[in-house]
Amino acid sequence: SEITECSVITDTANHIKYPIVAADLVPDIAILDPTIPAKMPPHVTVHTGMDVLTHAIEAYVSTAANSFTDPYAVEAIRLVFTYLEIAWRSPDDLNARMHMHNASALAGIAFTNASLGLVHSMAHKIGGEFGITHGLANAIMLPYIIQYNAKFTKKYRQLEAALGIKNLIEAINALNQRLGVPKTLSQCGEVEINEITFVNVLDRMSHHAVDDPCTLTNPNYPSVQDVKGLYTKAFYGA
Repeated sequence: SEITECSVITDTANHIKYPIVAADLVPDIAILDPTIPAKMPPHVTVHTGMDVLTHAIEAYVSTAANSFTDPYAVEAIRLVFTYLEIAWRSPDDLNARMHMHNASALAGIAFTNASLGLVHSMAHKIGGEFGITHGLANAIMLPYIIQYNAKFTKKYRQLEAALGIKNLIEAINALNQRLGVPKTLSQCGEVEINEITFVNVLDRMSHHAVDDPCTLTNPNYPSVQDVKGLYTKAFYGA
């Protein structure tokens, strides 16, 4: 997001992404101009839009969430569910672009103050190992992590009530399907993930994901085995 204190460096030699958090990264001014994202290719609209959704959902269920960050997160989520598909199907719809750009900033305010969670931790490592676009990795991982986290927090139910939806996971899966996002890592058409390679790096990815700073504010601090299981589900489908 354009207003956060977060950045990421990719170590291509060791196939790992390192999140960087520093107050100096926060800009004095951020210009939200819908004509700028209107120039994005459709797949970039999808990936960045699902990244916004992940920012907001993870900020909302974060252990550092509070009464200040929650309204920003909820409104960002509502805007994504309402306008992302429109922005994707009608790239020149500046009203949809404006709302998505606003959603990005709102989610940025939320997660800058509440941090993120395991979706981002695991997506960072997938991206580092295989070069999958960050937003696409988030979109694939998000439903699996919500299913895991739901045992440890009531906030997903609270979010469903706030949004007026029956099942958050089903809503995300339906949105992903309409946007052409694959359900599993093995089906990811952006890059080919060989099963043998996946199995060979699974242990390393899982350890790195547990150690990622975003994991600290996940609703439950996972074990390496938990993360390996989630990666496996996301690869094969479950």
